[in-house]
Amino acid sequence: MLTTTAIIYLLITIIAAILLVVYIISSSASKKLATPPRKTGSWSPRDLGFEYEKVEVKTSDGLTLRGWLIPRGSEKTVIVIHGYTSCKWDEWYMKPVINILARHDFNVVAFDMRAHGESDGEKTTLGYREVDDIGAIINYLKERGLASRLGIIGYSMGGAITLMSLSRYEELKAGVADSPYIDIRASGKRWINRVGAPLRYILLASYPLIMRLTASRTGASPEKLVMYQYAKSITKPLLIIGGQQDDLVAIDEVRKFYEEVKKVNSNVELWETTSKHVSAIQDYPREYEERIVGFFNRWL
Repeated sequence: MLTTTAIIYLLITIIAAILLVVYIISSSASKKLATPPRKTGSWSPRDLGFEYEKVEVKTSDGLTLRGWLIPRGSEKTVIVIHGYTSCKWDEWYMKPVINILARHDFNVVAFDMRAHGESDGEKTTLGYREVDDIGAIINYLKERGLASRLGIIGYSMGGAITLMSLSRYEELKAGVADSPYIDIRASGKRWINRVGAPLRYILLASYPLIMRLTASRTGASPEKLVMYQYAKSITKPLLIIGGQQDDLVAIDEVRKFYEEVKKVNSNVELWETTSKHVSAIQDYPREYEERIVGFFNRWL
């Protein structure tokens, strides 16, 4: 029969083992979050009928971002930003929006963000340092004489980058944010809900630890990736696209953010669709084209 001391020792051992397992799982999850799998593709703008240049930009911390520049002989240029785990070759939203903008004679610039596609970087910062990278892209476009009438459109993480960039860079005249995360902490938790049980329950229980470990790995505080704090600084024309069936970004968060921007910006629009995450361009192709082309033609 076990003594009281033995029982206590056994319980402590079990608890310590459980905590160790939770830490190992949390550490692994945070590492995967900070180092998404790289994706590339085989198509190029030439397959869409457009001549293009392969271009490179050096970031403030010495990384090389690689992308495409599609010159259309226009004074209007639009930067296109992909989402987390995606790349400039994405065929769900990047390819169609590049095609739309180029067909309507906007100069188009699309880069792989750090730690994505063929750009340098071992870790993503989920939008935090990527906003600095947008500054490097803007400086490059200024050197090329392509920044006098400059817009930006981004998807998911790229949508959040768009919002933060609009609050910072005077050179950006207007922007479109499609399915932007509003609160990275809430969207991260919803991402976990896509994981099957029982791992999902372990990840949800250890989520605060995962966020702290990820912040430590990337140097990006999750509190800095909550969009409400940038709302009052966004005074440029802005079109927000939100989906009622988006399982990563709650439509209520999008509505709340829109209302916050609206307090200081009469040129903010919200297009609320029935779509899932970054899917409006697939669900409403004609209206999508009309809306973004009309928006950029109006404000650039």
